[in-house]
Amino acid sequence: MTAATYGAATRDLRLDFFRGLALFSIFIDHIPNNFFARFTIQSFALADAAEVFILISGYAAGMIYGRVLDRQPLPRATARIFHRAWQLYVAHIFLFMLYMATVAHMTNLLDASLYAEEFHAANFLKEPDIAVIMALTLRFQPVFMNILPLYILLLLALPLMLLGLRRWPVPTLALSIALWLAVQIDGTVNLPAYPGANQRWFFNPFAWQALFFISAWFGWRGTRGGSPWLADRRLFWLAVAVALASLVLRVNWTLHILYDPFPPLFAQTLWPLTSKSDLSPLRFASVLALALLVARLVPPRGRFLESGFSKPFVMCGRHSLHVFCLGILLSMIGHLIINELFGGIFLQAVVTAAGIAIMVALAWLMDWFAASGTASKPRENSGEAQ
Repeated sequence: MTAATYGAATRDLRLDFFRGLALFSIFIDHIPNNFFARFTIQSFALADAAEVFILISGYAAGMIYGRVLDRQPLPRATARIFHRAWQLYVAHIFLFMLYMATVAHMTNLLDASLYAEEFHAANFLKEPDIAVIMALTLRFQPVFMNILPLYILLLLALPLMLLGLRRWPVPTLALSIALWLAVQIDGTVNLPAYPGANQRWFFNPFAWQALFFISAWFGWRGTRGGSPWLADRRLFWLAVAVALASLVLRVNWTLHILYDPFPPLFAQTLWPLTSKSDLSPLRFASVLALALLVARLVPPRGRFLESGFSKPFVMCGRHSLHVFCLGILLSMIGHLIINELFGGIFLQAVVTAAGIAIMVALAWLMDWFAASGTASKPRENSGEAQ
């Protein structure tokens, strides 16, 4: 049985599709001044691909490991979660070394030390011994290299949170929301990062944990008889209102970026309230509203999700860890190519299309390996990113 067909009767293709969409958006958004970044998730909501990625990761983790916790004792369930965190950690460190090697090589080849500063890699070149130690402890997070450390940390806390959600759901969720509120009140509540005494994690884990664990709660609840809140009409129409307001505002702001005389609605008032690092209330509400609408309106295995158009998204979402790591390297290389060749919109289109094609090719290759029986056995639940 292949990764593509495993659990065909129960696989929720929405997770794979939107995870693939988030991966493509992350790749495109990470190329500075890329014209096509104006048409990714961030241009149609007050959230972006990072929120979608963490929300889906939390939902899948709750669905998978919540079920494991229902069937196995806590120590064994914890061991499985920690094993997954270890896999992510190894992938992050491997990606870090490839990232730094690429930056160092390009800096020397092009005689452009500015790139080392731009990618926040200068300290690695100056003091590699300290920088490596800081990377191993997840404190050194160069540009584009900050979402996996967040994911790893949240997975390490997941066993305790699942236990709390299982026995004391209301106090546990209240504690998670209270921690998120503490960050909104005092933005200094964060973890230290490297370099500099005042450096902090870009994705504040004390804020982003709320999105991850609320999603994990819904994922776990979904394995125990569905989610009655999806049928609440008042909640549905509230989500519609929030999503529409987010769409109108973000499209309006995007039009202002494209054509400066176009007046941006409430930009001076609301833009400061869209902090990504601290997961501002506007971003939080926007991504939750979108998630509720997708859960309510899109079937898990709808015809659109099984169409040829959706296949590249679904394939990449199914192998999200590998595709994500490749996308980080491709976005960095794409930035260097566009910058060195003074590329306009045509070169940006070529780099964007080539990068996405390479990401899809990797996902297809991994599917092919699985179909050939050379890949490892798929996980118990196909919602988990591989």
